[in-house]
Amino acid sequence: MIANLETGDIATMSAPTTVSVHTAPFILIVADGVGGAASGALASSIATETILSEMHRWWHKVPKRTPESIEGALKRGIEVANKAIYQKANSSPEHHGMGTTTTLALVLDGEAFIAQVGDSRAYLVRKGAAKQLTKDQSFVQRLIDAGRMTQKEAAQSEHRNIILQALGPEEKVVTDLYRSKLENDDFLILCSDGLSNQVSSEDIARITRGAGRPEEICEALIEEAMHTGAPDNVTVITARLRAEADQVRAAAGV
Repeated sequence: MIANLETGDIATMSAPTTVSVHTAPFILIVADGVGGAASGALASSIATETILSEMHRWWHKVPKRTPESIEGALKRGIEVANKAIYQKANSSPEHHGMGTTTTLALVLDGEAFIAQVGDSRAYLVRKGAAKQLTKDQSFVQRLIDAGRMTQKEAAQSEHRNIILQALGPEEKVVTDLYRSKLENDDFLILCSDGLSNQVSSEDIARITRGAGRPEEICEALIEEAMHTGAPDNVTVITARLRAEADQVRAAAGV
């Protein structure tokens, strides 16, 4: 989901919208459900709708926004969403244990403020090179951090899909926060592990360089993931960022 917090407008593949580095309060949200198809879809839907509602309420309620208040709002949005999913799962036996990862970015005042639970990712593509902005909350990432596994080994590990957290299964979650300065013509890409498990950072950069418009990038990334045998749903959000808002587009694809 991509939404303008000021106007409430939502972007899709068929209806791209404008993302300005400095003026538009845009939020980008990826949520990848777990716990079975129906339950996972429900959990991801609750997450995106709740987070968007909380952020929209915060935006119109708080007149002075500092980096600290922005990060606090992102954390609260995630915590409220976690509580909603947790309560739904515990009140509905058919959805017991459901959950969802989430990664969200608020683009404001020349920065991307990013919050994450799980292993959905955010990438920044600048001048043809891709940089991963987030760190997976996963079993293999913990092994990488401990020096017991390399990135290459992690990409091939049978345990790469084991996540340490998701929204819903537990009453509390720990949100990881990141910030990144933005420049004119940057691309901000958020995706589920259906993409990141199949497509390398180098390939993300290559496809972004070659595809052009955000909706074309989404389509090309999804096609690449499926071509390489993605066993999971593939969700991608792409936003091209400009210092001025004219004719800038952002798109989301599933």
